[in-house]
Amino acid sequence: MPLITAIEAFNKTSHPKIELSVTHDGRTIARLPRLGREIVVRGTPLNRKPKLSSQDIALLCEEAQLAIAPGMALLEAALAAMGKVARDQEDELV
Repeated sequence: MPLITAIEAFNKTSHPKIELSVTHDGRTIARLPRLGREIVVRGTPLNRKPKLSSQDIALLCEEAQLAIAPGMALLEAALAAMGKVARDQEDELV
C-alpha cells in the first residue's frame, strides 16, 4: 500500500488527523499533529533530492505509536478484566 494511501486510511479513524499538503515544488508533506513535525512523504519527479528519509519514516512510526497508545492501554485493561471475570466464573463453578 502506498504511504499516502496508508495515511489517508489512518485518517479515517484517527483524530487529530495527519494533514497532507502539496508544496509549490510538488512534494507532498505530512504534518504530524502529535509530534508537531512535518515530513516529506513523496518527492517530485523534477527534484528527487527532497524525498522521504529514514528519519521521516521513524517520525511517522512514532506518530502512529502515539496515536495507538490510548487504544492499546484500553485493550490491555479490557483483557485483564476479561481474565478476572473468567477466573471469577470458574471459582463460582467450583
